[in-house]
Amino acid sequence: MTVTTTRPAYRSSARPAVRTEAVWAVVGAIVAAALVIASLYIAPAVLGATIAGLVCVYLAAFLPKAFALVAVTVIVLSNVLQNTVGTVASSADEAVIALSVIAFCTRRLVTEHRLVLLPGTFWFLGFFAFGVASTIAQHASYSTMVESAILIAKGLLFAFALAQLRWTQRDIRILVVAGIVAIAMMALTGLLNLVFSAFWSSLVARGSGGVGPHVAGIPVLQGLFQHPAAFGRFCSVLAVAAVSYACVVRTSIGNLIMIGVAGFLAMLTFEVKSIVGLIVSAGLIVVRFSRPVLLFAALCIGPVIAAVAIPPLSALIGGAIETYILQDSARSTLTLGSLHVASTYFPLGAGFGRYGSYPAGVSYSPEYYALGFDHVYGLGPGDKGMFLNDTQWPAIVGESGWLGAICFAAGSLVILVFLLRPVGPDEPVVTRWLRITGAGWLILLMIESSAAPVFVSAPSFPFVFAAAGMVASLRTSARDEARQPDALAPRASGSRLPDPQHPGSSPARTKPAV
Repeated sequence: MTVTTTRPAYRSSARPAVRTEAVWAVVGAIVAAALVIASLYIAPAVLGATIAGLVCVYLAAFLPKAFALVAVTVIVLSNVLQNTVGTVASSADEAVIALSVIAFCTRRLVTEHRLVLLPGTFWFLGFFAFGVASTIAQHASYSTMVESAILIAKGLLFAFALAQLRWTQRDIRILVVAGIVAIAMMALTGLLNLVFSAFWSSLVARGSGGVGPHVAGIPVLQGLFQHPAAFGRFCSVLAVAAVSYACVVRTSIGNLIMIGVAGFLAMLTFEVKSIVGLIVSAGLIVVRFSRPVLLFAALCIGPVIAAVAIPPLSALIGGAIETYILQDSARSTLTLGSLHVASTYFPLGAGFGRYGSYPAGVSYSPEYYALGFDHVYGLGPGDKGMFLNDTQWPAIVGESGWLGAICFAAGSLVILVFLLRPVGPDEPVVTRWLRITGAGWLILLMIESSAAPVFVSAPSFPFVFAAAGMVASLRTSARDEARQPDALAPRASGSRLPDPQHPGSSPARTKPAV
């Protein structure tokens, strides 16, 4: 007997789908046309910023590691973008950091149902708690408090976002290549700055004209940045990474050239804090982690370099000490004032946005009037306050108090110790390079923080804690692998995997041959 079955008739859903796609296409075309027209009438930069924002959202959602590299680039060049594009790019660094935190944390929670914390998180939370409590106790503006807290938290938030991604050895090697490209770009702009000094200064300063500063007839390099301090700081960051690579991974002629180029560019900015920070951080890496061959070369070449470099460096550093420490200066006045404010409001401080920070200078905090800063050159209100944000620790001490400053310093020390500890017993060499580089960056920028706002200003603030975020992710991955050795170990020959259609089933046993 033959049984015939008839297929049920299904109505095609292709036409409604086509209609839906057509509607969305029309809506998208209308929105795009509106954006183009608006950008032409309002500002051409609006269209570019909108397109860039959409691209960033796509990268953050689907290519997070690529977006992390884009975010670092945007942060480093944020001042350059603002100088080129205008106010539409004034908050570019905050935007990419906020997008990183939202996208990366959401991704980690959805895929693994957990987040990776930065080392020293609770110490930094204590710092912010003291800052907020100080603001409430002094009845200060909450909007100013939020603005100031976001500024100091930017680097920590970006590092926290990086900790949520699963980094691999291949990713770290890509970062090495990106560093080489960055050194090449800085070398090119530094060479143009050196050869065409007047033209380059007017170009970078947006046509303000004039010749840039010179020391002993040598142009003070500023590269892509508006100020030599930013260029020297970024070149020092690149030089420390190159020194760490030579000591930890491999020493080669190309690597030594990279070290020489980045270090030479940093020296030609004549920024004392960058030069001292580079010498100390790179010297510690060489002494602690260098190979015998590199140490021997340093001992042979070092005296020659010292004989040439020490006299001008000692004169440069001695002049800076005379100006900023021995004599009365705006920087020393601001530092002593922070100690007075912290002691006055002990155990709290003046509150976020009330001393040493950018918002405190914009609103010209009442603390400045109380201390008589309105009569000190460089510390006055408005355009007279060009030195109000010239250093970092007075803001930390003055706004959060002694206890808040201790919490911030303790959190930074925890991160340094964390970076000096291996990820695991079988730590890959590139991971070790990342750790040592991060420790070198932290030492370098801590030295610079004595005379520059490195925790809140580009291009330095992402490098203070970024390596700690990546290493925290790598350490978490290593622990996960150590806890699941059976799942990662190769199976014995002859064993069979469970049926993918029935995950709970046990592997079938094979009948032995008779």
